[in-house]
Amino acid sequence: MIDYDTCMPQRRWDDLERTLTALREGAHDGEGQQNYVSAYHEFSAYTARSGHAALDQLRQWQADRPDSRFPALLEVAYWASWFERYRGSDTADQVTPAMWACAHTVQDALFCALIKLLARDPTAWPAIISVIYTVAAIGEPDWWQRWLRDDARPDTLPSHGRASDISEALAQSGAAVVPGQQHCRSLPSLLPQVLRGDALAWRRQQSNDGHAALEYWLRVAFAMDPLAVEVACTYISFRMPRWGGSWEEMLAFVDSPLCERFDENDRNVLRFFAWFDELEVDDSSQLEDPRVLKHHLRLGKQLLQRPLPQNLRGRVHKYLAYLEARNDRIDAACAHYVISAPLNHYQDWEIIRSVSTWCASGDKGIWLGQIAEVNRLEHAHGAALYGLLCQTGWAGVARNPEVAEGWFERAVKMTADPTDVALSPINAMASFADHFESEALLPMWLKAAGHGDASAQFCCGNYFELGTDRPQALKYFRLAADNNHEVAMYNVASLSLIPVRDGEITGAQAQTVATQALDYLDRALARTEQVLESSYSEFTEGQLDAVKDLYGTVLHSDWPPLSARRRVVPQLLKFAHEGRINAMISLAWWYGDKNLPDYQHLEAVRWIEAARHTDPDNEYLEGARALVEGDSFWSRLKFGFAQRKAKREGLPGQADTML
Repeated sequence: MIDYDTCMPQRRWDDLERTLTALREGAHDGEGQQNYVSAYHEFSAYTARSGHAALDQLRQWQADRPDSRFPALLEVAYWASWFERYRGSDTADQVTPAMWACAHTVQDALFCALIKLLARDPTAWPAIISVIYTVAAIGEPDWWQRWLRDDARPDTLPSHGRASDISEALAQSGAAVVPGQQHCRSLPSLLPQVLRGDALAWRRQQSNDGHAALEYWLRVAFAMDPLAVEVACTYISFRMPRWGGSWEEMLAFVDSPLCERFDENDRNVLRFFAWFDELEVDDSSQLEDPRVLKHHLRLGKQLLQRPLPQNLRGRVHKYLAYLEARNDRIDAACAHYVISAPLNHYQDWEIIRSVSTWCASGDKGIWLGQIAEVNRLEHAHGAALYGLLCQTGWAGVARNPEVAEGWFERAVKMTADPTDVALSPINAMASFADHFESEALLPMWLKAAGHGDASAQFCCGNYFELGTDRPQALKYFRLAADNNHEVAMYNVASLSLIPVRDGEITGAQAQTVATQALDYLDRALARTEQVLESSYSEFTEGQLDAVKDLYGTVLHSDWPPLSARRRVVPQLLKFAHEGRINAMISLAWWYGDKNLPDYQHLEAVRWIEAARHTDPDNEYLEGARALVEGDSFWSRLKFGFAQRKAKREGLPGQADTML
């Protein structure tokens, strides 16, 4: 493991040189190659956390150590990280034209970086892993193919989109909208020999399709290192059915002459990609069918009978743990985690799965601590988990609150966007809050909140609200709200209004507080609608209902300042015209109150009738009607006239307004 987060900003080039040199020299077997490739991929992850600063640091490293081969290698990893971000994980039809243009632009930068790298270090095979990924995703650049096949070195590189559409997005990575002649002048006059040797001779005999391009790059890697099994693993992963290949094709590749260089153990590593792909379920909803779940459990147990290296055997156990947990067999899931924990790196979602299973288990085994130790430098979720276990002494991790604080800080710094709850490593620890006292998690929440994690700030607000410490709750809810947390925005609005409601503050102070509260409520409405549109969930839909209901509460209650009540009228009119019955009833109370200067009897009756037409059995409707109709003969007669007039003119908020 390499601590790029510390070494790169502090320019600890000698430490990086020593570590990477040792990894490079040790990459002569399967485990050594994995370690070297892991260090390469870790820089891509560091790029995702650091952005453009990582490129500036690489160039400073190269300037300070002009003979070093590593900055050029890691620059390829840098551009690969940005390619992955621009291309995204969506299906091709969901990637915007601007993002396609950005992906093609950084692929050009990646190819240029690779060519310059291989001109100075023709053995830098880990870089080919990134090339294969980009070629599988979008093919090779046209200028590169012309140079490779026709020896037509480019004088300039193409523009892939209008500057107005992509310049802002590209600025984040440091890629130019139009690389131009200056970019090309840094390229060598001839392609490096490793790109023009036997691999090119083979390619000239093939049809010009994507499959041939991928195999060409694999052959280039073999020219650098004949036993580059990690590159072969990357290649075969892009021959899965989801990439247009098949399991049969993958297994045939392993038995082909190209793989005779590998021993049986390495060939089983390659076969594993086909075997595991058959086991893994892309759509987890399929596992809701007990027959599907049982089938995949059986496949996994059969796979364990095959000859596999320990780390791949651990991957199977890790997935079986997930399946057993889905099957409500927690003890069986834990037994699989015991085997996988010390062997495997875990993705973010796999950390969340393991935490959920551990919390539901009876013995609370040390395997979760092992997962945390293996993954604490890998990503933010691993750092947060290790910090929490250090804080509490759970799962076999020695209790050390001072050390824990450093890991909480690191977790937030490793998060690409601490304001995004979906990315928050603190939010990923939510299962602990369902099984343990909040006091155990409070130090984590407080430390992460201080470093800007919106989810942690929200958790602190909840903790203090439950403890009836309203000022502290508001402090942390405001921090979270100002970090774009939509529920916190609503909570600031609702909690701020409590002292106004209870008469603790009055007059001008109440008006100021109510104005500020409604500012947060307006923000909560806009943000919640945005979240709901981008990613629907029942929870967010319910939260939007709560926001809209608070507008209604402000209008029909008698305790808010009149200015605040008037301010919410336009929004409630909008809700009511959209058919929201609670808004209709609130408007009926507002227009039907004779003690208010905005009293309008006919308007009140119109909204009562609209609400009755929408939901005649609504429990709150009768109270509003009683207020407006009154109990005298004349008031009821007046109500009847208004009722008939409203029906003739058409009721608002209805698809069919004429009754």
